Amino acid sequence: MDYKWILAIDAGAYEVKGRTRDEVFKFRSTIGPYRHLHLTNSDGNYMEDGDFIVEYEDEKLFVGNIAWRECHAIREPRDISKAHEETKIRVLVAVHQYGKMKGNYVVIGQPIRGMVDKDRVKIENMLRGSHTITVNNVKKTFHIEDVKVAPEGSGAYFSMEDRPEEIANIIDAGSGTFNYLRVEDGYFIDRKSGTLSFGAETHMDMTEKQMAVAILAEIRGKWNLYEPTFLCGGIAEYLLPYIKEHFKNIQLIKPVLYRTNGPKAYSPQYANAFGYYSMGKAVFADE
Repeated sequence: MDYKWILAIDAGAYEVKGRTRDEVFKFRSTIGPYRHLHLTNSDGNYMEDGDFIVEYEDEKLFVGNIAWRECHAIREPRDISKAHEETKIRVLVAVHQYGKMKGNYVVIGQPIRGMVDKDRVKIENMLRGSHTITVNNVKKTFHIEDVKVAPEGSGAYFSMEDRPEEIANIIDAGSGTFNYLRVEDGYFIDRKSGTLSFGAETHMDMTEKQMAVAILAEIRGKWNLYEPTFLCGGIAEYLLPYIKEHFKNIQLIKPVLYRTNGPKAYSPQYANAFGYYSMGKAVFADE
């Protein structure tokens, strides 16, 4: 049996979250052009944890916190689809840091409204195959054997240990988009699911209360507000006090990682990554 190393990656517009068999990780998604920095920190260095200098093809880039601090021209596409070069760079940095030289199998999320064949195939094709990338002066060539694209929110559903068997409603409050997913008897219901084209970072003038009202306006008539509803995403914990005014049976999704030293619960922002990992184990077979 071929060796398979599964990387579950939620490549958000604000942060990249991920999971492998051994690690749970995240780093800032920001990308911008590299430039020489004249100033350093008190220790004589200008790099901190989460800072990446990336050389890929003919570009040299800052990725992560350093790009947010120092780049004038930030590359942050805010469209519905993730079928673009920025997603590719974020994923390749994640594989460089947390993957293997070969045997990498990637599961990545895509907003529900972006789940069209053209974009799904583009994401798969741009990630599958061999890549050479240098991160923080470490050059690696690795191979991504296969890629699966999953709708955002589906990972959160599969991250739950005690999923409702009949009905589960998922609200995924992200930085670039809000996705809502309806599950009935294990089936994703397209006509009661969708994507709102705003997020915590795209509409920073909106308060959490206003976001909750916007979600309610979209979902009213599609869901029964008393049904089991689950909230995840980067701002889930901030949004909960306002959204539970309308959804009477709502709770946060906090995925759990089991280790020899005991279980550890993670914040709702990791829910999709945990679920993508479970999906990868099922689709690709276990490592």
